[in-house]
Amino acid sequence: MKISPQLTRRGALSALGIGSIAATAAACGSGSGSASDSGGGSDAGALFVVGTMVTATNQFAKNFNRYGGGDTAPGLDLVYEPLFRLSSKDGGQLLPMLAESADHSEDGKEVTYHLRKDVTWSDGEPFTAKDVLFTLGSIYGTPNPEPAEDEFVWLSAPIETPDDHTVTVKYNDDQRQQEVNLALYYPIVPSHIYQDGDKLEFPQDIMDDPIGTGPASLKSFDTQLVTYAMRDDYWGGGSDVGEVQFVPSGQAGNIETQISQGNVDFAEGGAPGVVEGFVGMAETNHYSWIADGASEGIAFMTARPDSPMADANVRKAFRAAIDYTAVMEASGIAYTLPNAAGVDPVLNKSLQQPEFNEPMALDTDAATKALEASDWSVNAAGNLEKDGKEHPLSLQIQNDNATFMVTMPIVVSTWEKNLGVTVTFDPKPKDVMDTILSTGEFDVVATGLGYPGSPWSNYTMYDQPILPIEEETANGNWGRWAWGDEAEEKMQILVSTLNTPETQDQIAEGVQGVQQAFLEQAPHAPVQGGGTGIMYTEINWTGFPGPADVDYFPRVGGMGNMTQLLMAIKPA
Repeated sequence: MKISPQLTRRGALSALGIGSIAATAAACGSGSGSASDSGGGSDAGALFVVGTMVTATNQFAKNFNRYGGGDTAPGLDLVYEPLFRLSSKDGGQLLPMLAESADHSEDGKEVTYHLRKDVTWSDGEPFTAKDVLFTLGSIYGTPNPEPAEDEFVWLSAPIETPDDHTVTVKYNDDQRQQEVNLALYYPIVPSHIYQDGDKLEFPQDIMDDPIGTGPASLKSFDTQLVTYAMRDDYWGGGSDVGEVQFVPSGQAGNIETQISQGNVDFAEGGAPGVVEGFVGMAETNHYSWIADGASEGIAFMTARPDSPMADANVRKAFRAAIDYTAVMEASGIAYTLPNAAGVDPVLNKSLQQPEFNEPMALDTDAATKALEASDWSVNAAGNLEKDGKEHPLSLQIQNDNATFMVTMPIVVSTWEKNLGVTVTFDPKPKDVMDTILSTGEFDVVATGLGYPGSPWSNYTMYDQPILPIEEETANGNWGRWAWGDEAEEKMQILVSTLNTPETQDQIAEGVQGVQQAFLEQAPHAPVQGGGTGIMYTEINWTGFPGPADVDYFPRVGGMGNMTQLLMAIKPA
């Protein structure tokens, strides 16, 4: 006789001590009604268990308010949904979710959303334009068509809802790229639950019983176990998953063992060594890196005339002299290598020039030639020297970055091996690093280089006024590197063009112009692609998609991602 995997694994979770009161929570709950109370899924559906991070107190926060600040409960992206989600292909195209389409004016100051008509909230109420009005009105605040010069006001007029499935928003400035932010960070919440009279303002109290349009409803909450029931009336279709449980992931070794035994199905993360250690524990174990378009690496200080890094040829030499593959392998987390513009090569493949479809790679000949073409030479002490004056270099990093602590000493060693330059490895605490990054008091520093998402968000941090070196700026090179008039012109294409299938030629022109500036001027050396590792087992579930095969990011975080994942997997 085959024993129900749901019952077996519930008992196993309790026995492992994942939650001291996990069995009690599963039986009676403390957060909301049963699945049937909130339109939940079938009791016969199989259980999918996710390991996830908890707060510093080692407990899940009973906070389901996406807009209230602080730590929130896990699984909110299964409850709340945005108007659009970001694709993992074609430069992060916007794909419909609660909105079927959006019409923008030529100046980008007005947008009309056409909403889906087949969506209901998990309590059975219909989703309408009133919900979008309440959510966006709460985000944007009071309209003002004539704000003061030093005042930032989103709206030029009140949001309009001519019918139940149409919403028109009028801005004071071109806000086409606000669609990217809405897709990444701002889901729609139900006005019939949270609106108080005519006020457009999110409630500040904790939402104990979240009502959403997503595929799941909260079934029970405990500080060590949160359970969601999949809805059988979800507008996006059905899933073979019946319930999703979130349990604390604990230390890296702990979660890897739980996954290997089949007691946890899926988790984000992976400590250095996960590729060989975790994957080698069981044939059913798998690990993938989900790139998101961001990157980390070495920022060069381009703005200090006395620094060697003010010389573009020195920057090119240091960028070309890194053994990127060796650094990636040493990390043990198998991240993807970005291209010379600091973006995962696959995400923008349909938009960029062929040379940017390749990841960063060691090129010792190019490194040697670039250094020879510069005004600097390497002296007997291994320091760069110009006009008889040497300039010792140090690479500063934040000392609580576990991956950097492993990888950056290798970067330093490859500079010495391939250029003959001695660079001191210099870890610093966070508060010190914050000051270093904002003041620009460095030659080379390891830090974040770009944001995730669309081409606009990848490069938007460089699209700002260039400040004098004595003034503080946001981070690293942002506000220090002047990429030139041509790149600025191309960036404005990305700023003023919404990324849809109809605008691919325009987006490609902007992407290629901006990327060329990074290639030619080498403001940084992108060492590590941004994203997250995912660990999973096929003991209980199969059909986990490869990142290259789908138009979403198959991970826990990010709105719409886990929803798509749950629709894809099948019981083993």
